[in-house]
Amino acid sequence: MLAALFGIAAVFGFHAEDEPYIVTLPWYELFSSAAKAVAGTIHNPFGLFGARVSVFFVRVLLGYPSVLPLFGFLVLGWHLFRTKPLGPGLFFLVYTLLMALDLSAMFGLSMLPLADLMSGATGRMMASFLSTVIGYPGAWVLTAIIAAGLTFYMGRDLIMDTIAGVSGFFGKLLATVQAIRAERQRKRREKEEMQVRKKAERMAAVLEKEQRKRNKREQRARRAGDASKENAAPFDSSPKSPASVMDVEPALPLVNVAVSEPVVIPAEVDEVQTPEPAFTRPEEGPEMIIKPGVQEAEADLDERALKVRTHDHVKYRFPSIDLLRRPKDEDESYDERHLAETKNRLLEKLRIYKIDVIRIATTVGPRVALFELELAPEVKISRIKSLENDLAMAMASSSGGIRIIAPIPGKNAIGVEIPISKPRPVVMRSVLQVEKFKNNSMALPIVLGKSISNEVIVDDLASMPHLLIAGATGAGKSVAINVLLTSLLYSKKPDEVKFVLIDPKRVELKPYKLLKDHFLPKIPGMEDQIIVTDPQKAVSALRSVVREMEHRYEMLEQCGVRNIGEYNRKVKDKAMFYLVVVVDELADLMITAGREVEEPITRLAQMARAVGIHLIVATQRPSVDIITGIIKANFPSRIAFQVASKVDSRTILDVSGAEQLLGSGDMLFQSAKMSKPERIQCPYISLSEVDAITEFIGEQPPMRAECTLPEPPSTSGNGSSSGFDQGRDRRDSMFEEAARLVVMHQQASVSLLQRRLRLGFSRAGRVMDQLEQNGIVSAGDGSKPREVLVKSEDSLELLLRNLD
Repeated sequence: MLAALFGIAAVFGFHAEDEPYIVTLPWYELFSSAAKAVAGTIHNPFGLFGARVSVFFVRVLLGYPSVLPLFGFLVLGWHLFRTKPLGPGLFFLVYTLLMALDLSAMFGLSMLPLADLMSGATGRMMASFLSTVIGYPGAWVLTAIIAAGLTFYMGRDLIMDTIAGVSGFFGKLLATVQAIRAERQRKRREKEEMQVRKKAERMAAVLEKEQRKRNKREQRARRAGDASKENAAPFDSSPKSPASVMDVEPALPLVNVAVSEPVVIPAEVDEVQTPEPAFTRPEEGPEMIIKPGVQEAEADLDERALKVRTHDHVKYRFPSIDLLRRPKDEDESYDERHLAETKNRLLEKLRIYKIDVIRIATTVGPRVALFELELAPEVKISRIKSLENDLAMAMASSSGGIRIIAPIPGKNAIGVEIPISKPRPVVMRSVLQVEKFKNNSMALPIVLGKSISNEVIVDDLASMPHLLIAGATGAGKSVAINVLLTSLLYSKKPDEVKFVLIDPKRVELKPYKLLKDHFLPKIPGMEDQIIVTDPQKAVSALRSVVREMEHRYEMLEQCGVRNIGEYNRKVKDKAMFYLVVVVDELADLMITAGREVEEPITRLAQMARAVGIHLIVATQRPSVDIITGIIKANFPSRIAFQVASKVDSRTILDVSGAEQLLGSGDMLFQSAKMSKPERIQCPYISLSEVDAITEFIGEQPPMRAECTLPEPPSTSGNGSSSGFDQGRDRRDSMFEEAARLVVMHQQASVSLLQRRLRLGFSRAGRVMDQLEQNGIVSAGDGSKPREVLVKSEDSLELLLRNLD
């Protein structure tokens, strides 16, 4: 690498006047007196040796194009220094050498003044040979075709990488400038809002002070008028002298004098000031401050490079944002009157329970408003938590939606989330058309929705690393899965991510069949099911993914790296793709396959993060027999939609709150980085939009390299599908009755079958082995009793039907 750098610098330091001295001086004379005399006249900045090298490359070899192979040697040395694969470096060296020969021949054919310096002796010889054989026109055409062919086939990736690097640099620079500008605008806006708020507070204080002064003057005038009437009453009842009458006549203008000049007795002033709080209207409570929402910087996704190439040089085009429905131009304002009424009802209810509120601030989201209440120091948080149902009744919220956050993380306040009167819909296009999603650097960016502060929440699935979604029927789970998959389709190429889709309901993920040539890998033995719908084949698919995980760990071990990111940076030509496994209904798989599903899911959740395999598991039955402790412990990131009870909410999130959600995309998101769940409104994407995206991708040319997962391990009789088919005829006639017996009693032993079914010891043992093989009871563990894996009779009946 250092020799290549010296050669490039020496060639660029070539001087024509150095050539006569170098030619007359023998090459082996470096320290003689003649060499010292010549060194004093050399113009090359690298001395006698640099002049000799430059004359050799420029005059004898290829002229100035000799710099190209020297640069190729420099790149090859850099690869050796960084211990990178030598394949790309050698390929680039060959390309620079051939281009140098071709350019030298082209300059040898030209008549330019600098043709001798640009061609060298070798270039002139090649030009003379070509012009003699095929003539000057033919030589020019041949060299031009060779240059174009070399550039297209060998230098195309280099040119595209250079263009992509330059465009990426300027894109980052532009994003940085826009972020700085947005930050300045935000600070300026906050400063203006603070000035307006302070001005409003000063005006309110001045008005309140004036009102108090006015009330005091009115009271003083009223009391002075009452006193004058009392003094005038005796004189009106009895006749007096004219002098007395004249003393009474000024009593009437005394009221005006008292109003303009408050001359009163000090004792009376104290009596007037005592009822002063009656005029402050305490029922209105503290003033409500409405916080402005987050203004996301908009960005057009179609302005990025939509046409790209995969690793196997297949053209691919990202779907256009125009395939998604535009949001309606609705008014972004909110009903201030409804917010004020809600605030008054909230404070009135809290005042009944003697809970004082010092300050109140409101943030209005798409569907709910967050009221931040700063309480008096003596108020306990537990008193607020116990009032959740009472507040819901006071707000007249029959559909729920009220959730108490006590306290708000990072703030000295509690939060009360209350539904607003005019909810604003959130559509998929509005959350994708933001700068945060367009210029993200995440491995697997997914859009979750909008928070209460109207911030678009974008997270990295690779850092989660797995996602559990649960909620009641119709709460928005399937729409959420479509949102997550669409986010990945808009951000990743087919050679960067693949999907394994398992849909026991058979209809939810059907539109993604069109992605079979781009994003869906093939699983041996399941070529007929692009989307896995059979529960038993779903077990085989998960086992195949486990095999892929083990194979990837072997590759990481051979390469000496720890995760997929380091591997892809070290082996760019054989980069691994990310694999996202989506299970749309876990409850059906757990009922039909039980532990056979739980085992591969648990292994993948525990180990697959480092090799780029991530799980998205959804279920509409968030019970402990479906979301087991082993599964739950390995899914730190969870999404809870509306559920039926607090028990289901605690099963998903370990806290209550999901039972108070509104449905239709209203969800709570909990990750390992959060202390408490965050309320988010999931965007809506229709089936027609999903169909348009999948059809657009499906019409593009398929990938050249077919992606196939490893073959799943051969199934044994341990409850797998082959074991069912082979053991159907060998099953004991008392098998079903024995299964119902152990499920009803929730205990399994050979002695129980002997007593209740009147079987012999050998036959009862065989029946117990068959129950174990079909996943109804667990394997024996010494003296410990067997565990019954099927928890209800309904689940048993479904399992027995699948066995037949």
